[in-house]
Amino acid sequence: MNPTLPRFFWSEYRKRRKRAALITFALFWGTLSILLLMAFGQGMSTQSRVAFSGLGETLVMVYGGQTSVVFEGLPKGRTIRLYPEDIDYLRDRIPEIRRIVPESYNGWPVSAEGKEINRTVHGTTADFGVMRTQVPQMGGRFINADDDRQGRKVAFIGWKVASDLFGTKDAVGRTIVVNRVPFTVVGVLKKKIQDSMYNGPDADQVYLPFLAFRQIDNQRYLDQIHIQPCEASQAALIEDRVKALLGRKYRFDPADRYAASFWNTIENNKQGEAIFKGIEVFLGIMGALTLLIGAVGVTNLMYAAAKERTKEIGIKLAIGARRRTIVGQFLLETLFVFAKGTFWGFILAFDVVNLVRLAPINYDSFGIEAYLLRPEFSLRTFVIYMTVLGVLCFLSGIFPALRASRANPIESLRYE
Repeated sequence: MNPTLPRFFWSEYRKRRKRAALITFALFWGTLSILLLMAFGQGMSTQSRVAFSGLGETLVMVYGGQTSVVFEGLPKGRTIRLYPEDIDYLRDRIPEIRRIVPESYNGWPVSAEGKEINRTVHGTTADFGVMRTQVPQMGGRFINADDDRQGRKVAFIGWKVASDLFGTKDAVGRTIVVNRVPFTVVGVLKKKIQDSMYNGPDADQVYLPFLAFRQIDNQRYLDQIHIQPCEASQAALIEDRVKALLGRKYRFDPADRYAASFWNTIENNKQGEAIFKGIEVFLGIMGALTLLIGAVGVTNLMYAAAKERTKEIGIKLAIGARRRTIVGQFLLETLFVFAKGTFWGFILAFDVVNLVRLAPINYDSFGIEAYLLRPEFSLRTFVIYMTVLGVLCFLSGIFPALRASRANPIESLRYE
């Protein structure tokens, strides 16, 4: 860098310090706005993925139903049930299935240590814990294959069930009575965000090994089947094959959407992510427009400076200053104004984001606050911010600088 540039720059900047202060504040405010909006947008997008994963990230749930069309001489209105043997039937015929588990449930009284509550009790198998993100708290576990194979009287309970029955005591190893049958608690669900559910949040549920559940339940059929594809992109293919196989087995039209219904959480996740991505982009654009206002202010400031210093520029050119020195001086002044405003905007935005993240999320009343209380800076946010800033900084400085450097020295010396 030409050593005369910093001297020129500092001398001129001190003369226009008060005017530059307003532009610096505009850049500070623009930086604060764009970073906060992008951080909150990124946080909402991340939290939506976390909330969706509370149910299970790649799941296709299959339910029975009632036929709505006549098929092969059979009347419409027939009830279609799913049964435990359908698990092996589908697994053996659809190689794209990674995991498949049954689930049945019923509402029963659950009691322990003199307290009794009514909760939905589920019967399922070990893979359910992985598929439905049933992460146990430290010291506990979910139902395993041996529990189900041997029909052990063990239970995995939600954290609210544990709190209602045992208060602050450790529930693992204690006994609960489900429908008058004692079960030993082997794990308590770790707190999680969950915005998609059936029969209420998992925090309020009780899970038993499938075989043990069927020993105390008279229901022969399944309430639903959970399927996890090998690849998320295979969900639609699996859905079609399940319809065809169940239609062949239970004799209904595979095109009859009421005979067997599906809940494809993969599609739900895609839709949710698209919505939050749109919000994130919108917030980013609003912040960029705010920063643009500051950039326009910088451009006006530099144009005004170039006009006020016409005679000075003419003298510099007349005594031999190179045009690139004039361009460099104006670009350096622009860069300094940008750097000063955006630096303090970045510092404040960083502090605000970290301060907001200190707020605890109330898992018992999960709502919009869980999306808003976890803003985050990401590498993508930083790259976008620096790109927008660099473009605006260059455009704000280059045109006034070029105009100043192209001045005619003789005409400039006549300027008053």
